Amino acid sequence: MTEVSRHPRRWPRVLALVALSLALHLLLVDWGKRHLIASAAPDSQQAISVVLRPVPPPQQPVSLPAAKPPAPKNTPPKKTAAPRKAPPASIEPPDEPIRETVVAVAAPTSPETVAAPSGAVDGSENTAAGGKDGNAQAEAQPPAAGTHYDTDPPPSARLEYDVQAAYNQMPVHGSGTLDWKTDGKTYRLDGKAEDFLFTFLDFSSSGEIDAFGVSPELYTEKRMRKSATNTHFNRARNVISFSASTESYPRNGGEQDRASLVWQLAAIGRGDAGKYRPGAVIDLFVAGVRDGEVWRIQVLGEEDLKLPIGEMRAWHVVRMPQPGSYDQRIDIWLAPLRDWYPVRLRYTDPRQNGDYLDMLLYRLKQ
Repeated sequence: MTEVSRHPRRWPRVLALVALSLALHLLLVDWGKRHLIASAAPDSQQAISVVLRPVPPPQQPVSLPAAKPPAPKNTPPKKTAAPRKAPPASIEPPDEPIRETVVAVAAPTSPETVAAPSGAVDGSENTAAGGKDGNAQAEAQPPAAGTHYDTDPPPSARLEYDVQAAYNQMPVHGSGTLDWKTDGKTYRLDGKAEDFLFTFLDFSSSGEIDAFGVSPELYTEKRMRKSATNTHFNRARNVISFSASTESYPRNGGEQDRASLVWQLAAIGRGDAGKYRPGAVIDLFVAGVRDGEVWRIQVLGEEDLKLPIGEMRAWHVVRMPQPGSYDQRIDIWLAPLRDWYPVRLRYTDPRQNGDYLDMLLYRLKQ
């Protein structure tokens, strides 16, 4: 007989142990399943989790200036205007030397013409246009006997300017100088406008002081990004010639270059102030860097200026190029109480979207 059968009281204990063992096994299996699932869950979540970060939008390109797109629109009128100027090309010199200027204004032949208002200029231009067939070449020439004015050139001085300019529509600030030296018989003028990087304009003019006033012999001009040019007023041969073109003109006396013109106007003011009155005009033959023509200087009137050097009153005169011209507009302010020195100069270029060079006097050394 077995030990269990001999001890019937032990059966409940055995059954309890068996039940406890089964329960432990079941608990162990359940714990194992939950543990495995729980440990696998984070890995599966990490495998499929994605963090999305917003991408910054691309920067917009800088828009071009609004004034540049219309530039092509300005070119067609120039091209259409070219055929209109083609007929006189067969009579006058080739187009290339005269791009700087337009059809010259005829020199006045009577006091009435000289005193004519600016509106009369248009009438003379129409007359000149109608007579191009026979008189176009003559109109481009300086007056046969020159134009005499009572003149008294200013004394030697160094003028220093504050320069405000626009180049390719970009504002520029710099400085400028005009060195005027004369002994009463000869003169020399050196001018410059620059900033800390570029020299916008560098020029010189030299010659004599004679019966006509300021009489240049050599004019040299150097503009930014352009080669230097020379304009010769040959006294031995009485010919005006240019290094930048094959054009030439007779020299009869009284002709000016672009720089000496300002000082001739000052000399006229000192010698005969009566020439300066609102509406008056002063006609002078001016040789540029390629050719020459008669410039009509219009007297606008006296103006009160606020300059770096101080407040002063000055005569405002202007040289207005003809409509469609490639040449500059030049505004000049001459101060009678400062020996008629040019206290302000402004050059406006119609070809470069309104680029300009404005020189305001801030120091005067005599």
